Amino acid sequence: MSFPHVCNGRMVEISIVSNDVAESSNWTARWLGSRSVAALRRAFRAAGEFVRWLFDLEGSGETVLLSAVVGAAAGLAAFLFISGLQWLIRYSLNGIIGYTPPAAGEMAGRSVADLDIVPWAVLIIPALGGLVSGWLVYTFCPEAEGHGSDAMVRSYHRLQGAIRGRVPLVKGLASIITIGTGGSAGREGPIAQVGAGVGSAIARFFGLGPDQRRQLMLAGAAGGIAAVFQAPLGAALFVCEVLYASTAVETGALLYCVISAVTGYAVFIAFHGQGHEIIAAKSLAFHGLADLPLYAVFALVCSVAGQIYVWVFYGLRDRFRSLSLPNFLKPALGGLLLGAMILAVRGGSLTTGIPHVMAGGYGWIQQALDGVMTSWKLLALLAVVKIVGTSLTISSGGSGGVFAPSLFIGAMLGGAYGWLCHELFPGTVTQPQVFVLVGMGAFFASVAKVPLTAVVMVSEMTGSFALLVPLMFVCVLGHALTPRRRSLYEEQVHAPVDSPAHQGDFLIDVLADLQVHQVFDPKRPVLTIDHRMPLRHLVRLISSVESSYFPVVNGDGRMVGIFSLSDIRSVLPGITSENLIVAEDIATTPVLTVTPEDDLHTALQRFTLKNIDEIPVVDAADPGRLLGMLRRKELIAAYHHEVERLRSLGDGAEASAKDDVPPVA
Repeated sequence: MSFPHVCNGRMVEISIVSNDVAESSNWTARWLGSRSVAALRRAFRAAGEFVRWLFDLEGSGETVLLSAVVGAAAGLAAFLFISGLQWLIRYSLNGIIGYTPPAAGEMAGRSVADLDIVPWAVLIIPALGGLVSGWLVYTFCPEAEGHGSDAMVRSYHRLQGAIRGRVPLVKGLASIITIGTGGSAGREGPIAQVGAGVGSAIARFFGLGPDQRRQLMLAGAAGGIAAVFQAPLGAALFVCEVLYASTAVETGALLYCVISAVTGYAVFIAFHGQGHEIIAAKSLAFHGLADLPLYAVFALVCSVAGQIYVWVFYGLRDRFRSLSLPNFLKPALGGLLLGAMILAVRGGSLTTGIPHVMAGGYGWIQQALDGVMTSWKLLALLAVVKIVGTSLTISSGGSGGVFAPSLFIGAMLGGAYGWLCHELFPGTVTQPQVFVLVGMGAFFASVAKVPLTAVVMVSEMTGSFALLVPLMFVCVLGHALTPRRRSLYEEQVHAPVDSPAHQGDFLIDVLADLQVHQVFDPKRPVLTIDHRMPLRHLVRLISSVESSYFPVVNGDGRMVGIFSLSDIRSVLPGITSENLIVAEDIATTPVLTVTPEDDLHTALQRFTLKNIDEIPVVDAADPGRLLGMLRRKELIAAYHHEVERLRSLGDGAEASAKDDVPPVA
């Protein structure tokens, strides 16, 4: 199976199943043994049926069990990712460049920031990291470029949850290199794509269908994000909410995402411990409804700044794509420009540049929350530079996420707004730092269209629910003020009805009320083929008819198989004697059929299962007795006719209701 993918302005085909996936499945079967694999699959299906019965689940019990497995694997992948990233940051960012940001969370105040950077290293190291990352991505896995969450959204909507087996490894390594060498990017996108790849691979191993593969893909992303950010509920909400630009949430996958998020978080903590870099918010409080006008203005500020961010992000992406350079060199150019900007910009007492925007920047968010950074001009400058720096890093094709940069921008924006308001209204704004925390959520809610996620994740990450009311208010208002199409995630669709993943969901109610006997024409002649007819006679016979599907019958006239024109074409090359092959050699058995009493929803499922255009209609009491052929176009025509009928009834009822309204005197 191949899918189109736009990569730096070029349309390339990404083979999902035929090569990489098939090789992965064959390798797994050889390693474990085909019998062991089959036994493991049977065991999980049996256990899943028990879980479904025990908890009276509407969905698949097997998917519930596999969600925990996916979460554990994603948590382990997150531990390896963070360990590799921390090692490279110590060696490259701290060692060669000489930049050590302040600590965050529990470690805040226990380390001193080092801004005595080496100028040549600031130019060379990010560029070198971009070069290696670009070569890795564009050589082995072009779909791993950019921020990974958008790739996850695309896979859900467009690719049936299929992700190549090599994506997690390439994405993880490329992102470690990009962020670890100073690129202005975050961890959410990479670990989302890594976890999603793990979920897709496990679904593929167990032979699950597209719906379950999509659910496990989202569960894997939730497990990875929950581990990295230590926010399991926020992670589960994020992957279900980020799929849509409206307020819609993929509730069908939420249970599996919660299970995976909790499991991934637990596994990560078991390996890494709880000393992970988390932002801590202390002694912040909401002082009442009188502050809401200031928060409303701040929501507008976040919305406008968010639109500028998205405009700069994708504007620079388009500029990079238009450059006549090999793709793998573009991230290196982005890294070089990032370093040049860091050295060129000066702010406040900073004389060696502004390296604050390198990597994630959680330590600087902590400084803003603690009230250490009080200059609104410096905070505003950091927000602007981070917007440009992140765009240079990721829009050039570098590998990294946009969540952490969005938190940084929102925090600096909130700090600037808070301290400016403190100068203007000192008696009203007594805690300017509250806008830092609120800004983190409000800005991300505006640029990513995820107001629920922003509220929950920021509260979890900071360990503070004291500002829940203003956080909810500003996140929802900022989301509402931002235009629908202005989002960091281009692959979002507006609502489930717009997603290919749900394209059949809205036909069910209509088709379930119609039956096959109401649609197919039993009087239409059907060309049947005797099972002993030689290929030579068969080809001559079907060449004079318009049908594409031909039931094969035995001497008693009972259907024993069916073949299509494509089946004929597949046997023609290399045939030396057309008399050696007869109709029953070509026919497919067992035959997929419907009965006159089946509803059209069932018929649509069977059409889709084999991707066929005609299906035999047989007697329910005698499945060998052929009654006729149902065509897919007949089913679609019946659907449209029924929709129009229901619409006309609705219009008539509405008109009748209007007629019943008495005139106003």
